[in-house]
Amino acid sequence: GETPQFEVLELEKFNDEQIRQVLSFQAQAATVEQVIGNSQLLDLARRPVMTELILEALPDIEQGKPVDMSRVYLYAVRRKMERDIKAERTFTSLADKLYFLCELSWEMLTTDQMSLNYRLFPERIRRLFGSMVREEKDLDHWHYDMMGQTMLIRNSEGDYTPAHRSLLEFFVAYKFAAELGALASDFTELAQAQSHLLEGAAPEHYTWFSYFRRQMDEAGRIVPIPPLKGFVSESLAQLRSSFGQAPLTKAVMDLIVPMLATDVATDGITDVTDGLSGELTNHSSATSATKSVATLLEILEATRGKTEDEVAYVGGNAATLLVKVSNAVLEGKDLSRAVIIGADFTNASLRRVNFVEANLANSTFTKVFCYVLSVAYSPDGQLLATGDDGGVVRLWQAASGRELWSCQGHTNRVNSVAFSPDGQTLASGSNDQRIKIWDVYTAECLKNLQGHSDFVLSVAFSPDGQTLASGSRDKTIRLWDIRTSDCLKTLLGHTYSVFSVAFSPDGQTLASGSCDKKIRLWDIRTSDCLKTLNGHSDFVLSVTFSPDGQTLASGSSDLAVRLWNIHTSECLNILQGHIGWVRSVAFSPDSQTLASGGNDQKVKLWDIRTGECLNSLQGHIGWIRSVVFSPDGQTLASGSSDQTVKQWDIHTGKCLKTLQGQSNWVRAVTFSPNSQILASGGNDQKVKLWDICTGECLNRLQGHIGWIRSVAFSPDGQALASASSDQAVRLWNVRTSECIKTFEGHNSWVNSIAFSPDDQTLASGSCDNTVRLWDIRTGECLKIFQGHGNWVRAVAFSPDGQILVSGSSDQTIKLWNIHTGECWKTFQGHSNWVRAVTFSPDGQILVSGSDDQTIKLWNIHASECLKTLQAHTDRVRAVAFSPDGQTLASASSDQTVKLWDIDTDECLKTFQGHTDSLRSVAFSPDGETLASSSRDETIKLWDVKTGECLKTLSDRPYEGMNITGVTGLTEAEKATLKALGA
Repeated sequence: GETPQFEVLELEKFNDEQIRQVLSFQAQAATVEQVIGNSQLLDLARRPVMTELILEALPDIEQGKPVDMSRVYLYAVRRKMERDIKAERTFTSLADKLYFLCELSWEMLTTDQMSLNYRLFPERIRRLFGSMVREEKDLDHWHYDMMGQTMLIRNSEGDYTPAHRSLLEFFVAYKFAAELGALASDFTELAQAQSHLLEGAAPEHYTWFSYFRRQMDEAGRIVPIPPLKGFVSESLAQLRSSFGQAPLTKAVMDLIVPMLATDVATDGITDVTDGLSGELTNHSSATSATKSVATLLEILEATRGKTEDEVAYVGGNAATLLVKVSNAVLEGKDLSRAVIIGADFTNASLRRVNFVEANLANSTFTKVFCYVLSVAYSPDGQLLATGDDGGVVRLWQAASGRELWSCQGHTNRVNSVAFSPDGQTLASGSNDQRIKIWDVYTAECLKNLQGHSDFVLSVAFSPDGQTLASGSRDKTIRLWDIRTSDCLKTLLGHTYSVFSVAFSPDGQTLASGSCDKKIRLWDIRTSDCLKTLNGHSDFVLSVTFSPDGQTLASGSSDLAVRLWNIHTSECLNILQGHIGWVRSVAFSPDSQTLASGGNDQKVKLWDIRTGECLNSLQGHIGWIRSVVFSPDGQTLASGSSDQTVKQWDIHTGKCLKTLQGQSNWVRAVTFSPNSQILASGGNDQKVKLWDICTGECLNRLQGHIGWIRSVAFSPDGQALASASSDQAVRLWNVRTSECIKTFEGHNSWVNSIAFSPDDQTLASGSCDNTVRLWDIRTGECLKIFQGHGNWVRAVAFSPDGQILVSGSSDQTIKLWNIHTGECWKTFQGHSNWVRAVTFSPDGQILVSGSDDQTIKLWNIHASECLKTLQAHTDRVRAVAFSPDGQTLASASSDQTVKLWDIDTDECLKTFQGHTDSLRSVAFSPDGETLASSSRDETIKLWDVKTGECLKTLSDRPYEGMNITGVTGLTEAEKATLKALGA
């Protein structure tokens, strides 16, 4: 064999400080921070071998060129290739070397071989360049140091392995974008660096393969060709064998999108589109769309009437790319009889799309589910069950993410789901105080267990499947006989809600975690409490046994995870790193790793032996409610209040699949000062502007990455503010829809915002327990008001702008002096969370609404409660004064809006029509109309005088979509599409 040339070392990843040190040798401080602040570039820079890519790209970055993952590769790869050419290595043109790398990378990825021996290179060169390789000496020159020494790493056996898999993915993404005829001009420049060109000839368009398949003349010389102007699409048949061979991976997809041309298409480019000869005929739309969108739409059009075998995944991949570029690009399109297999429509707006007789096999759509509160794998790992805030239990194929069935059997949120050990049945526990047992195969509800007098928060099967344990807000644990449905025992001892129950692997012991901060271990046979584990300083939200039965893990709102020795009750370790409540913990099947998830939106993986945090999985934008390992230990599933279920690769930390829910609760509404426009915000992360007269949605403002929790117009009506669970407040220009400013500083959800009457200041209240004052002009945070002991739910300015009021989950209302920041007064009287506050127009009365189902009127000077209005039968979530100050509106979780006479305390009217909990209410400035929004995903406009519902506004993502005769979808999937507007 050959003498070894390299020693193979496994290198540790760089931390942030090491990255700064490495980059600082060649980059300016601002550039270093730019890299650190870009999550994709930071991930690259963490890998020592890949840091060189960043260093190669630094000159381009510092010149102010566009920076994204794909362009960093472009800049770095070009510099490396130019250096190889100058050193007379490998190829004599950048274009040919690019072609070779793209095709070689495609082969390696599709055959899943991450290394290639140098002896195999000559055959690949002959296959790709054919007649250009005449003699052995040509071949020697071509394959010498094939890819440069920095893109591939060679071992002692002569095997070349990419420094990082993403290098292969970059070249494959480039190949696909070029084959589609959608490559951006700065990427095309690399392919334009070709040799043997016709001098003086006008540039022409080529397909990817026609450009590189060069001809030789009789003398053996390469025939010159006109320069490359740009790429046009290959034929559908050619695309099928490459771009359409399989669904695009997320990595390749993420790299393609920045490569797509964003300049406006012209009729000229379609005149030379010979690649899809005769198949793509509708060119007129290209004049107003970007080149890439126009081309992809033409490719999609070309699949209509074709067979599945003729198209494969071409249509599905093209559709996925289109909605990644613009999620509403397919609205109103006629895609009848199109073949769109394996498309990802998860975040797409498909309003009025005609899918009549289309083949949508294996395509993924938005699901109808709310907060995901619980996830569970079946014992064989094939199925995934979820329970959500909408009271629905769902069953999914774990691998494909396809929904098998859903059951709305509960009448309130489903807090917990658990499979029986044999995988035949599924248990669910709900706020409706019931436990249901479901047949996994038929979705039939087999049993309905009743006995708890409050929310059922947790359910768990015994290892033999004969017994079910349940924990409840009624402070009890119940053991149920699965066969007879009898309650065998009730375990008493906890003094607050029991959030979590878990059986030991031998089935002899039950662990329970409670809001009383204690963990109790129970003897199943005798019902005795064997031990009480003390250590947490706040609610114990989750408990779980290790599969080997030696250790118990617990997660708490004290932000810690604790590991306990079952036999000695000793706390073995305290795992710290979360910055929010730890809501769920789960052991891997081998008992070596623990997963934890919570309010900080991260899933953490811990080494049980050392207590080290092995990885932190990021991607959720809401609280993580549940984590669970697959039975083989290779995958982790997490369910979140961001309406997603994510499945993660345990070894790489990559998100393998996301099930995206759609539950467009409308959380906030407000009228413009002229009463012509209504703004709304909700769970779909968009701020919407509605025409009051027509009911039409005029615009959708996008930028937030969390639920919109509050919206407010500026007093002059020129600006609109929005607050979100993404911890940011955004300011929008109403006329242009541009985001003018983003106010950042809160470290948790922003629940409420209010403009000062003089339009100079904006107030915001957050789950970080603070109120902030912002300078509208500069975006500066002027003051931070601290004093509440829990989440700030609502804020409002007094009419004179001198006082700010805040209502909190700590059950208090505080009045603040906006100049000094001092808390002037604290009102106490509510017995539950204060969700709403507002001043009367004359500033003399303050009104508050609470989860205690009451509305209180306060005299702000005397600090006394003047009146308590009672009529609602559930939480009061919003209150609003009429402009004349005579009438008060209140909105409640009891699905009603009530109008009150302030002088007589009489309930004047009750508006009924919503089918779920209300979230917001607002009077129009002229006092004639009242708007209300609800969890039922609608806004209703009411005539204040008559109580008549004037309009119902709805904006579902699939409104008007036609799926008549569609193929490839299950009945459950069709039902979901219909629920979303189809």
